Amino acid sequence: MEAIKRIGKTLLLGMLVAGVGASAEPSTAAVPSATKIIPDTVSMYAGQALVQQAPGALSRVAVGDGKLLQVKVIGTKEMVMIANEPGDTSVQLWMTDGTQRSVSVHVVAGNADQAADLVGRLVGDGSGIRVNAVGGNVVMTGNDLSPGDVAKVAAIKKLYPQVLDFTSANAVDMKPMVMMQVRIMEFDKKAMSDLGIKWDSMIAGPGGGLVHDWVTNPFYRLTDPAFKGIDAAGQAVQLPLRVPGTASYFGIATSIGSQINIMEQTGNAWELAAPQLAARSGGIADFLVGGEVPIPITQGLGETTVEYKQYGIKLHIAPIVSATGDISTDIETEISRIDPSVNVQGYPGFITRRASAQLNVHEGDSIVISGLVDATASKTFDKVPGLGDVPILGSLFRSRNFQRNRTDLVIFVTPVVIDASSPRNHELIEKSDRLRDDMRKVAGSDIVD
Repeated sequence: MEAIKRIGKTLLLGMLVAGVGASAEPSTAAVPSATKIIPDTVSMYAGQALVQQAPGALSRVAVGDGKLLQVKVIGTKEMVMIANEPGDTSVQLWMTDGTQRSVSVHVVAGNADQAADLVGRLVGDGSGIRVNAVGGNVVMTGNDLSPGDVAKVAAIKKLYPQVLDFTSANAVDMKPMVMMQVRIMEFDKKAMSDLGIKWDSMIAGPGGGLVHDWVTNPFYRLTDPAFKGIDAAGQAVQLPLRVPGTASYFGIATSIGSQINIMEQTGNAWELAAPQLAARSGGIADFLVGGEVPIPITQGLGETTVEYKQYGIKLHIAPIVSATGDISTDIETEISRIDPSVNVQGYPGFITRRASAQLNVHEGDSIVISGLVDATASKTFDKVPGLGDVPILGSLFRSRNFQRNRTDLVIFVTPVVIDASSPRNHELIEKSDRLRDDMRKVAGSDIVD
């Protein structure tokens, strides 16, 4: 038993000695360095600190521009590079073995990777803009950008000077189309009074109605829904169903359209023309019905040129569609006629009434213009040859009621936003097909096709 104990102690002592020997023996495995050897070109941003390793033991370090960059040696091979401000400089390294190394350093204003990440978040996933960090700069690329994306790129460039813009806008900007339904009508003044409209007595020139919610929001009205507004004549007028925010607009309630149709059926209103104009948002639509009078103009050196003066009814409409579908439009109306009482060297004068306004309307609301023609215009009807042949105005001047100052010329303009898939566009296409079929039946397919 005593011998066994001695053997156990000997084995335990041997194990301890062996363990000490194993721990004391140095490891032969190489420890990888976390610092890479400095490249020939280093890109940094202002305020950044980088730890770089020289290719050998350092003996001396020189910096070209100490304002842009600071270098501190922290060992035989490692050094810390601190960028102070944007610019370009170089670092010269001397090693103890006699070798040298030149390193170019480019410092930008900010962290390009971080800025690219922020710009990418601002751009969002739904746009056609791609964002990348390249050489200390943020590069944005993309083709056929929408107007919203173009505005977004411009705003981002103001926030981040290091952003390089290589985007291009859509060459064919598909803006919304606006169809202007124009109705040029002769109204019985008494019927207009019964309708609650006294444009000639309220406003000299063009007539306009203003509907405005002073305290409201897009969902609730302050007044009772049955409440009706009161015009200047003391008549009740139905307010539109919804006037969002406090944005006022000129126009009349769309329900007046059915009342106008009833007035036509009862003989109190006559539709002289109903042209339809179309323009894209931001574009222009023009309408002219009338004629032109040639007027010779003598230039220098006795040369004579001919200038044609237009007369009749002219409409100039420039609509802009908002993101909510509301329409802001510039509208100019002019009615001119020949004045036989003015004659200069055989050439007549012209009487012109012109009105212009900037209006905000909801889609489907009507803009009303009146007071541009008075009964005195009909007195020149028999004095000017060919005036009776002028469309619209000729019919108006021949009207006995107009000559007796019983009627007035009123122009209604109703803008509607349309696109290829809108019901209104399909309705117009079907109407065109029906007209073409009717013409084929009457005149034959050879004429229509």
